[in-house]
Amino acid sequence: MVFKENVINMDNVAISRGEVVGIGKIKIFPSNNLPYEIPMLSFLVVKERENVYSSICIHLRIDGDGASPEEARENMKDHLLDFLQMNFTKERARGPAWEHLKELFLLDNTTRELWDAYRTLQVRFSQEGINTDITADLLERIENLQNQINKLVTVKEKLEKKLAGKTEISWEYRKVS
Repeated sequence: MVFKENVINMDNVAISRGEVVGIGKIKIFPSNNLPYEIPMLSFLVVKERENVYSSICIHLRIDGDGASPEEARENMKDHLLDFLQMNFTKERARGPAWEHLKELFLLDNTTRELWDAYRTLQVRFSQEGINTDITADLLERIENLQNQINKLVTVKEKLEKKLAGKTEISWEYRKVS
């Protein structure tokens, strides 16, 4: 799972729940707990009042609350994972879960307000030269993981050679004894 969040440092956008103080995207990759790739999810972080923040996943309409934007975002992430794991059991994943996901992705009055705020801020960030695209971060992360894999493969090969050498020496020793 990868997060990217941009914090607003200009005139904020207000919605019915409060003042938007951040926007972001979250990407959930297949794992042992959830064997499906979920489309990119966008979210807003809203300051409802002093020390009360909500992070709202626009697509799934799942919130997380906290005393800080970070705490609200982590709470939302936990709720997202619980929701997806609960809905994408083997039985439900054959149909109902995907249909429910598609329905949640469709616009209604609530999500229209959230999307309007999100897109307004995307344009402002573009105007300021701030990148809101998570793709570059994901590609960099994939490259770093591939580099780590390559290093581990090299270490594994060296250890296997050492082990093979020790096995041969040990084998020859036993053979002579």
